[in-house]
Amino acid sequence: MVSVEALPPPPHAPDAFDIRRFERWATILRHDGGEEALLLSDGVHHLQLDVIAGSLLGGPVRLHYEISGFRHVEAQILTLRRLLLLYRLGRFPSGLYPPERRARRWAMALRAYDGMTAGASHRDIAEVLFGVQTVRDDWCGRSEYLRLRVQRLLHVAHAMVEGGYRDLLKR
Repeated sequence: MVSVEALPPPPHAPDAFDIRRFERWATILRHDGGEEALLLSDGVHHLQLDVIAGSLLGGPVRLHYEISGFRHVEAQILTLRRLLLLYRLGRFPSGLYPPERRARRWAMALRAYDGMTAGASHRDIAEVLFGVQTVRDDWCGRSEYLRLRVQRLLHVAHAMVEGGYRDLLKR
């Protein structure tokens, strides 16, 4: 996420940002203080800008980007690279959106959480996630790896449900 100021563009500015050009992907949230948050997403790829001054809704603007510090600067630069290519290409640049290595685990964790909230036992959850035969063979074996795996997935899911999902949006 990058913070921006939306400034009036100079006359005939060829690189002014016009939200109408991206309206099929754009969602704007207006905060009580007047600031805006812009989410551009095609359902798979996304990027977010926080408008800390001005507005994107009044027509073309010149964006002034705020990048500072060291902790999040790489993520901010990546967001700007994605925005630049979206602006140039008219589509999200798939090369700048590598597959998330942990996505499969997150999906499994949320499936486990759904099962738990529906009243399923840990064994039932394991059967859905890893297969009936695997659970039949290994649930009561010498190792408790399946039981522990379900517990770890539920731990991840609880963390996500309790606000950890917000960290996914910062990527």
